[in-house]
Amino acid sequence: MSDEARAKDFYQGALGLPVRGKDPTGMMIFGLDGTASLGLMVDPNSVHSGHTAITFEVDDLDTTMSELEGHGVRFEDYDLPDLKTDEHHVYTMGDERASWFADPDGNIICLHQGGAIEYNM
Repeated sequence: MSDEARAKDFYQGALGLPVRGKDPTGMMIFGLDGTASLGLMVDPNSVHSGHTAITFEVDDLDTTMSELEGHGVRFEDYDLPDLKTDEHHVYTMGDERASWFADPDGNIICLHQGGAIEYNM
């Protein structure tokens, strides 16, 4: 994030993530479910990658999207060969559904519902 106040306003205000403080490096720490957290480094020269930076698994995509839209979040539409969103900004593949939006610096955030997520480590 390039601006700390703007990051706090978006992640706390629009997304509802509580600020837990800062770590010794100055990284802003936001609370997630349980003991999980999200750390954002504030850098005035930061640039986004153009790809999904983080994905949040949600129980009810439609309700979550509606709540976020009420806080000013605008969802993206895609029309790519392997990914096309519908008129509600949702991509569906089988029992999986996803939608994307950008933070104020253009970092892409995904909301995901359903399907099995496999993690290979």
